[in-house]
Amino acid sequence: MTKAIGRLLIVGAGPAGIQTAALLQDQATHIGIASRPSARWQRHGHLLKDKQAACVNVAKSNLAPLARTVTFDEVFDDLLTLEGEWDTLVIATPSYALASVLLSLPVGCLQSVRDVVLLSSWVGGHKMAQGYFAERGLNPNIVVFSNYYAATKFDTDSSTVNVLTKAVKKRIYAYVSQDSKGAFLALNEALSKVGTDVKRLESGYSVEGRNITLYVHPAFFLTPFALDHIFGSSDETKYMYKLFPEGPITPATMKTMVGLWQDLSLLIRQLGGVSFNLLQFLNDDNYPVHEATLSRHDIDTFADCQPIEQEYRLYVRYSAILIDPFSVPDEQGRYFDFSAVPFARGDLEHQSWPRIPSEDIHALYWVRALAHYVGVALPTVSRLLDELEKWLCHRQIPNHFLESSHCHETQSLQWLALLLGDNHE
Repeated sequence: MTKAIGRLLIVGAGPAGIQTAALLQDQATHIGIASRPSARWQRHGHLLKDKQAACVNVAKSNLAPLARTVTFDEVFDDLLTLEGEWDTLVIATPSYALASVLLSLPVGCLQSVRDVVLLSSWVGGHKMAQGYFAERGLNPNIVVFSNYYAATKFDTDSSTVNVLTKAVKKRIYAYVSQDSKGAFLALNEALSKVGTDVKRLESGYSVEGRNITLYVHPAFFLTPFALDHIFGSSDETKYMYKLFPEGPITPATMKTMVGLWQDLSLLIRQLGGVSFNLLQFLNDDNYPVHEATLSRHDIDTFADCQPIEQEYRLYVRYSAILIDPFSVPDEQGRYFDFSAVPFARGDLEHQSWPRIPSEDIHALYWVRALAHYVGVALPTVSRLLDELEKWLCHRQIPNHFLESSHCHETQSLQWLALLLGDNHE
């Protein structure tokens, strides 16, 4: 078998990185893994250095092709300690960390890189990566996906490096700057075996704009209701995808969601990408509802409606998936409680924010900075950030998100400027 990927380096030692390493190992001649320092990585890195295999388990029989074990040839405690030259980089870190991750990579390790894969990216990530490498006289093939292709979590047993993949996405989007062989082809073939459709688009911005979290998470989880619960002292359970008062979903939430879609559609078009029908995307690419709930006509004409009608159709959609409408009802006629996902809790005093919504806040600040750079006003994004800042100010909590965003925005926009031209102001 031809080892098309060559020397493979996984950057990011989370569940997505482990699952992807397992899928690509047969196409690699040598596999390394590196991550930024953390307590978990200190434990896991020690185990992997002892040649303990990382194991991917799956929750359903149809996901069996993803169930693999992988042993790493090299394990690096920190990105700064990387050695050797690598042919393929898979960056499996949160999108907001891309700039700091790229800057941490020793340039000497990158001279042979042919493929750079971003498992998930925010708007402009592919151009940031291209700009970073262009600044160093390099021009690798950039592959970017709209989302990580699965739902994967670490096993609770801290004495192992085991992950569990519970589900895969029905469809993800991909942009390939030069060559569709190598890592892209290997991932595409592996995902086709579990029913995930990988659809290529001509614009990286079109791909990055099709990340569902951009539209759902800020609308649902940056509301005062959600933030008050995440950081509140009450033992009461609230749910991320239920209607108010059990969860954050209200008509106002749908209004925000439509506003985010309008904002991001404008930005994506300004950057040369193609916008899309939000309801069609939610239904066809993520989770559908019955025709009796929303007709095909309702879905396909969503983009042509007035905002109030769009908000109504979204509310109908989220009401319809409070339960799994395609599950088998139990003896009492009850369907699976699809929306009963409790909020993860945080601690403001210790600046302990859950991944949701912290990653979404980082994303909104970046979107606002990018929009300002290209001269586009995003009223809903600005309103959400203003409301967040007022919420923090009222509680006398420093806004570390704003501080960190300033750090990476300058560098990220410099890389983009190499490809987009001078500041549009």
